[in-house]
Amino acid sequence: MPSLASKFHIRQKTTVALVLAKGVSTYGMTALEVTDIVGYQTAWTPKYEASVAKMTKNAQTTKDRNEEQALYSPALALVYNNHLINNVKISDADKTAMGIHEMSVSNAPVPKPTAAPRVVITYGEALQHIANMRNAITNRIGKPAGVGFMELWYKIGDPAPMGLMDTNLKANIHLSGDPITFLLSQKGMTVYYFARWVTTKGEFGPWSAFFSAVIA
Repeated sequence: MPSLASKFHIRQKTTVALVLAKGVSTYGMTALEVTDIVGYQTAWTPKYEASVAKMTKNAQTTKDRNEEQALYSPALALVYNNHLINNVKISDADKTAMGIHEMSVSNAPVPKPTAAPRVVITYGEALQHIANMRNAITNRIGKPAGVGFMELWYKIGDPAPMGLMDTNLKANIHLSGDPITFLLSQKGMTVYYFARWVTTKGEFGPWSAFFSAVIA
C-alpha cells in the first residue's frame, strides 16, 4: 500500500470502487468481506478530506487521518493478499487500475543485487518515518538497475529482534523518501527494520543488518 496519504487515498478509492462493482460477482469475495472494507473507506474519507481542506487542515485532522490510515491500510492490504494479487479472474485492466503489477516476463537479463540497501530513516510529519534508500555500491540515492522496490521487514517496540523471525510487519518502498505512518499510541517506541532489494523479476538481494528509529 502507498504510505503517502494522497497516494493511498487514490489507490483505495479506485480499488474499493472495483471491489464494490465486482468483488462478489467476479473476484470471489463474500458480501461481508466487501461490506467490511467499505466500512473502512467510510471512516477514512471524511478524515482524509478534513486533513487536506484549507479550512480544516491542522495538526489534529492530520493526526486523525494518520491514525485512520494505520487501521485502513493493513485491512486493504489483506484484501489484496487474499483476493486480488494472484486472482486469475481479475482482468489485466483491473489489476493495472489497482496498482497490481505482474513481474516482468521480458527475457532481458536483470542483475541480482549483491549488496543490501543503505537506508537512513528521517522524520516527516508527526508519527512518520521517511525511508531514504541508497545503492550501497554506487552510493547514489535510489534503487540499483533492475530493482522494483526495497522490501522492509520490521517490528515495533523492544526488545530488539534477534533476527528476521522476530519481525511481524512488512512494507515495500518504491521511491526513496516514501513515508511509513504509525499510530499515536506507538509514539516513543523504537522500530527495528531489515531491508533488501527485490528485482523486477522477483529475485531477492541480501538482507541488511537491522537498523532502528524512534517514532516521534
